[in-house]
Amino acid sequence: MSFAHLQKACVDCRLSSIKTYWANIRALARLGGRDAVPSTGSWLNGKLLKRVLAEPLNRSKRFTTAGVKAAQMYKIKKPDWVQAMSEVTEKYGAQRRSGNRTKREAQNWPEGGYKALSKLAKDLYSEVDHLPNKKQWNTRDLYHFQRYLIVLFYSKHALRGDLADVKIKKPYGNNWLKKERKAYELHVGEHKTSRAHGAIKITLQDELRKALDVFLPQARRLTNHGYLLSTLRTKSRLKRQDMLRLIRNITKDRLGKNIGVQIIRVLKVSDAAPQIDKALQLQKELGHSASMQQKYISR
Repeated sequence: MSFAHLQKACVDCRLSSIKTYWANIRALARLGGRDAVPSTGSWLNGKLLKRVLAEPLNRSKRFTTAGVKAAQMYKIKKPDWVQAMSEVTEKYGAQRRSGNRTKREAQNWPEGGYKALSKLAKDLYSEVDHLPNKKQWNTRDLYHFQRYLIVLFYSKHALRGDLADVKIKKPYGNNWLKKERKAYELHVGEHKTSRAHGAIKITLQDELRKALDVFLPQARRLTNHGYLLSTLRTKSRLKRQDMLRLIRNITKDRLGKNIGVQIIRVLKVSDAAPQIDKALQLQKELGHSASMQQKYISR
């Protein structure tokens, strides 16, 4: 089985979602002792499901969903996987609504919370601060400055893995980065919730602007794939799963914590908890929704 088979079966899915499903199906196959995704669905058995349900809740959620999507790809019915996915998703939702950290979050929560990423970005920059004065970079220079750029970005904006899908050359497609006058505009038109919430549009902060002013000319000179991020050895496009692995490896090495984008998103929202609580309290006091509250603002 291949990505194309999943794409054909998942007709109403976003491409970004299909990529995530395929990566998770491959991971599920590895969990089941397979080197590749098998050609038939017989491996989606009770023994594997039992093993999946013994995993931490976030991994159980990921793998039960992968099993359901794999069954859809094979055009077979797996009601036990569907039921397990439903139950795990409800447990995960209840845990998130409780406001309590999961075991995984508690183990990987850095000192200082979300601010730890800004400190990490500064530390990484201290190792490449000579590069802005270097006219001709090599691929190693590009890669090491890119590590700093990625951490800096996620210390400001907690996207999912969509940064890896951003293009910097024509044809731009749905996800792109362009400089408009003195500011960089990031447009993410294809993402997990784009159908419900539309494109994500971000004007990048000054610190990111300075980093991109240094990085982009070198990236355009050294690569020809058209995407923002590149691999070290082959100078090919850095794929989403590899960028996510890079983030986890950097944070584990430098902070002693295995921090992925899911935890980064939790860190950022938790950092803003006082403002969120205050806004919710005001909504309750006035007796209206967040969207209605926005209409009451007079600037």
